Amino acid sequence: MADRRPQVSVIMASRNAAAHLPLAIRAVLAQTLTDLELIIVDDASEDDSWAVIRTAAAADPRIHAQRRPHSGGPAIARNDALALARGDWIAICDSDDSQHPRRLELMLNAAGDLAADVVADDMILFSEQPMARGATILGQHAPKLARMLNLKDLVLSGVDPECISHIGYLKPLIRSRFLSELRYDPRLRIGEDHDLYLRLVLAGAKMWVLPMAAYLYRRHAASTSYRNVPGDLAAQINVLDDLVKQAGNEDLAALAHVRRHALVRRHAQLELARDVRAGHLGQALQRAVMRPDHLPWLASVVRNRVELKVQAAASRLWRRPQRWRLEGRDGGGGAVRLPTDDRGNLDLSAAAAPIWARMCCEASRRQVEAEATDALGESALWMVPAVRALAAEASDVANGMRAQGSACAMAGLADRERVAVESSGHQQHSTGRDDTDD
Repeated sequence: MADRRPQVSVIMASRNAAAHLPLAIRAVLAQTLTDLELIIVDDASEDDSWAVIRTAAAADPRIHAQRRPHSGGPAIARNDALALARGDWIAICDSDDSQHPRRLELMLNAAGDLAADVVADDMILFSEQPMARGATILGQHAPKLARMLNLKDLVLSGVDPECISHIGYLKPLIRSRFLSELRYDPRLRIGEDHDLYLRLVLAGAKMWVLPMAAYLYRRHAASTSYRNVPGDLAAQINVLDDLVKQAGNEDLAALAHVRRHALVRRHAQLELARDVRAGHLGQALQRAVMRPDHLPWLASVVRNRVELKVQAAASRLWRRPQRWRLEGRDGGGGAVRLPTDDRGNLDLSAAAAPIWARMCCEASRRQVEAEATDALGESALWMVPAVRALAAEASDVANGMRAQGSACAMAGLADRERVAVESSGHQQHSTGRDDTDD
């Protein structure tokens, strides 16, 4: 029995994430889908990450850990984890993020209903630093019904406004047989996820995006996703060119030409921004003279970042600490009413995502203490990681909640009038990331 394959292998690459690892690990171990293993590869961290990982592994036999002697980047660390994975399905999770305990079970159920090989959900942003607005990764592109992605969706993600943006940020559940020959490209430090998902679809995998948002994506300055530099874009261009040559697919070649043009343009913009940050104004002026069309882009980036910082700082300065009472029943007296689905479970659908995104934003701007008064309230604590919980650990209750039904049926609208903390507006904002980063 010891050699029996688990249903799901969760792989997690970690680099200097000691402060965030406990939450990421706890969120995996709290899953209602218990037939899983968690494989953590420490990428030669220089903080206390390895001690945190070893302590967790000693406490739960489902955790398998490995430490790299030298840092190789997230692609290599994930490949090491894939080499150890034994599950029928592979789940990708980051060491500084979190997720709701029902997430993997709902995704596995949906994969069965859809006969899917890859399933992914939207991601809600959270942070300990003030955010200007609540948002999800997919924003206005989040599907209201399960949507199967095609080659165009993958290649033109972030390039064509009609396609789903930021696909490369998603953390899917992947049928392991499609990864028997495929691995992350070690040349990539940014965009390695998008490249793998594209090659999965080229290999015949059916990839679906669910109308669901149960993954919590931590936004912080140390995240690899925010350190895009010209060299990263150059690597993405080279990898894309190589893929086109190897595939011999005319449709891919035509679509890749459009994406390549966007990456080259973005590469030039990053070079201009780098010179400005470094104070190389002469070189920056020369680039601007050669490509004056980049100046409006640079001005918009600077203006947007300044506005976001001012708005976020002001919101924290002007807002007092809050105390939330989270409960599913009619409580009155300032209780935060929680969105539920038609089975009475916490609503994790795309329709409820703006509510959770807004709550995460509120919790980033000021100190929030949350008291969970029932099981639904305990479950909701997982959706707002930045709050200080005054109740028992959410995992104690979440482990007793079994996922019911399929994520395919999770497209019903949440009753927003019953929720004290609502989304500001009917449409989710974009994350502010550069479209070609994924």
